Amino acid sequence: MLGLTENIDKEVTEAVSFIKEALREKPDHIEIEPGAEEKELLVLDKNLDQFSFEKIPEISFENSEFGSIGKVAAVDGGSATVLKTRSFLIGIYRAGFVIFQKGKRVEEKFLPLKMEVISLENSAEKYLSAYSELVGQVPNEVPEIDKILDRLRLFAEWGLVKELLQKLEKGDMILVDGSLRASIVPPYELLLEVIREAKNENICLVGVTKTSTLYWGKKSPLIPMVVKTSEEFCPESKWFCRLSDVDLALKNPNWFGTIYVSRLKASSDYAFRVDVNRLDQTEPEKIFSWLSNLSSDPAFLGYPYPLAAVHNRARVSGSEIEDIKYRLQTKALEKGISSADWDLLFRDFHEILNADLNK
Repeated sequence: MLGLTENIDKEVTEAVSFIKEALREKPDHIEIEPGAEEKELLVLDKNLDQFSFEKIPEISFENSEFGSIGKVAAVDGGSATVLKTRSFLIGIYRAGFVIFQKGKRVEEKFLPLKMEVISLENSAEKYLSAYSELVGQVPNEVPEIDKILDRLRLFAEWGLVKELLQKLEKGDMILVDGSLRASIVPPYELLLEVIREAKNENICLVGVTKTSTLYWGKKSPLIPMVVKTSEEFCPESKWFCRLSDVDLALKNPNWFGTIYVSRLKASSDYAFRVDVNRLDQTEPEKIFSWLSNLSSDPAFLGYPYPLAAVHNRARVSGSEIEDIKYRLQTKALEKGISSADWDLLFRDFHEILNADLNK
């Protein structure tokens, strides 16, 4: 083994210095980093101070001015690549929703696990068909083959959001896993349609992001730094902090959510980015009180339980991936594909190089 201590001491010291600088940084603006396929960078001029943080009220929902939320639906999906070569891949995905009312699961729908063979030859056709079915328009571009499987899953998720808008009633809520940021998925036209429909039907549409591309200044991930700042002004409390500047947001039409960071339970170690439909006129205190009320399960404290429930049902497990691989190879042998040809097609020398890491 290489002498790591001797070779990287200097780099370790520099990295720790960077971390210390990041923790000390107090910028006068917040930047929201665009994803790899997004073209714009949203800069929010906002100093975080004691007026930035609002405590989520401790309330009883019975006979309260905040009222009791009706049904709460949550949407999520999962996908995984099963086999991959240079020219094609075989992947699986599924999406679904759950609906809760008064703390009980009253309905759920999960699309059957779907397998896709995505190749250089058919990738454009598959993508164009799924996009057109969901949006009713032809996309401007087709992504590279490695990104299409996740796109198909996301299209399925947003199709379920549209279905829920027809199913739910005034005063209900839809939770989506992710932001309300239009990009390639969800595309602008779709998200505009969805937020307008949600407003017209008086359904509260909220996106909750577990991992965020928001960052603080030039160095630090935003959410941990907002949490660190909150300890100065509202320690051991549940709170929400609005980041969006309304005027700036309206100048960036792809941002369809009012952006918050929130710790939904005082005793939780986690805070999340929360996007609320920017057309929604509901008082933020109500929305975050409802979200806090939904985040009381001790296994997922501080995270809305309907999202945890749908995630656990929709995700693709390792055992499912291995089972699909086994079925594919068994069927291949039955169809006359030799083990040697199978190995030749799917063998990856990285598996040999990294064999000790996979034990």
